[in-house]
Amino acid sequence: MLVTIDNLASRYHCLPSEALARATTFDLRVLDVGARWSNYKEELSQNGGKPLPRKPEDYSLAELTRIQKSVK
Repeated sequence: MLVTIDNLASRYHCLPSEALARATTFDLRVLDVGARWSNYKEELSQNGGKPLPRKPEDYSLAELTRIQKSVK
């Protein structure tokens, strides 16, 4: 939580106490999406511009079952 407030204050160039007093959930959502986008772009650059493979938890049970049957 404190790191989020610090990041928000840094982005808006204000004191953390001011960010805490004035920020809304929309501000937190924008900060989260911006951080995720930055991380995604960083991962792309580290992976030669190719998207990273999906994580196991991103697959549904039906997809995993279909993949397993196609391998057998």
